[in-house]
Amino acid sequence: MKFSARTQMFAALAVSAVLIGSTASWGSQVYVETRASAQQQTQQVISAGKEQITALTERSADLELAISNATTILNDSSGKVLDENARQTLEKSISTAQVALASNKKALSKLKSQLNSLNNTEVWEELLPTLKRDRAEKSVTINKKDLESLANNVIALGQGIQAVQATQAAWQAEQERVAAEQAAATAAQAAAARAAARNAAAKSTLSESGGGTAPSAPAPPSTPPPVVSAAFSVEAYVAALAPNSYISWVPDLCIQYYACGEAWVGGTNSTPVEIRLDPAKREIYANTIGISVLVHEAAHARQWWTYGSRILDESLAQAPQFTAPAGSTPQQQVDAAKRAVEYMADCATIGKLGYSTGAYTTSCTADQLARISAIW
Repeated sequence: MKFSARTQMFAALAVSAVLIGSTASWGSQVYVETRASAQQQTQQVISAGKEQITALTERSADLELAISNATTILNDSSGKVLDENARQTLEKSISTAQVALASNKKALSKLKSQLNSLNNTEVWEELLPTLKRDRAEKSVTINKKDLESLANNVIALGQGIQAVQATQAAWQAEQERVAAEQAAATAAQAAAARAAARNAAAKSTLSESGGGTAPSAPAPPSTPPPVVSAAFSVEAYVAALAPNSYISWVPDLCIQYYACGEAWVGGTNSTPVEIRLDPAKREIYANTIGISVLVHEAAHARQWWTYGSRILDESLAQAPQFTAPAGSTPQQQVDAAKRAVEYMADCATIGKLGYSTGAYTTSCTADQLARISAIW
């Protein structure tokens, strides 16, 4: 069937109208989809930027705190570490962290400015959202390495702090060790000085033919000791213990001691022994500590009465722990025997009172306590 030219023209117009209508509908759909996609992509960029700002802000706060702590540790440890290299390493880590923190603050400020700029939308960007998307993607700078740098600096500072604290603890332990050694040395020197003072008289005067014993000087009590009796008589008490003795009151004899006494022997066994006491200590001689001095000195009188010139040998036999080592000089052997005399006088005091002056010993063996019965 053939159509006329007029009919064919109308048909062509109708087809054209359909095609135009179809193309317009498709174009409108593509535009809407493209607009929505661009807006979504723009929002994703903005969201990523905000997340980056939050993360950078938190990590910056961590780093600032770490720098503050590290600086405090560095300052406090000055001159107090065994290994100065640890402090130098921490100091470098602090400097590096400060640079990283300053750089991060600039990056953070820049990113905030970039996001703020996206709050303003140009007219053309309203019509074509892809333009804003392109601007967002080009202007917003997100670098994951910024976060890694901050975290790494925090870790480095933590390790540096631990290293400094370890060497600081080692330094403190060394100071305590040195202080303990110095205290021990000081105590040893003081003990040696006290021992030398106690033995000074014996080393210079006591001999087989007589002389003065070392002073018996008990340590001062922490609390006032009890007095035996208000009517206590030193002379009567000593005379009852050692009839072969007599008292000499010597002013300032015990000026450096809480109480003291000395016994002077010589002559033959029957020669009276002089016991020297300090008149300023008369009241002390009446308390429990002072009485131990009286008994100690009376024991020397009884030693002389019993052994005479054999006092050194007999005392050393009773206290063999004081025997001078092989190869000692004669004077060293005599000095050792003198210490035995004093030791056994304290043992004799323990035998009478149950306690001693403590100047030479506070305990004796059963055999030594048994031997003192020979003099009392």
